[in-house]
Amino acid sequence: MTTTQPDPSSQAQKNVQPKGNPAHMRVVIVTGDRTAYDGQAEAVVAPATNGQIGIRPLHAPLLAGLEPGELLVRANGEEQVFAVSGGFIEVRDNQVIILADTVERAEEIDVARAEAARRRARMLVERYRDRPEAIAARQALDRSRARLRVAQRARRPSR
Repeated sequence: MTTTQPDPSSQAQKNVQPKGNPAHMRVVIVTGDRTAYDGQAEAVVAPATNGQIGIRPLHAPLLAGLEPGELLVRANGEEQVFAVSGGFIEVRDNQVIILADTVERAEEIDVARAEAARRRARMLVERYRDRPEAIAARQALDRSRARLRVAQRARRPSR
């Protein structure tokens, strides 16, 4: 009795086929203490350390660092905007996993507090101009600016 072995190339093809709707991908955004988003999306735009990156379904595997900025998730034709303070983004198997230091939805941002943080950070950047502390002050300034951009974007009237 002869047994036939499955064709390895056809088996490999089965392993790379996406699950679910190929027009969507699963997106999970988490911090150390909460899940900010877990659902399907058509696109993600993230502030990577080497520049802004766009992710669509069936994207090639990727691992990148994130810097403070705007994180956009497009799902069901609507955009959700988050402020992230840094972290990592991993793309594989039609999934996007974002491990963020902190993440806030636009509506969660207290604009007055974010503006006060921006003023404090700007003052510290000036004070510590040529000292090692200036790096932390610049990072705080970048985080506060990102939070303000996200908050202002959410408050703009829709077109």
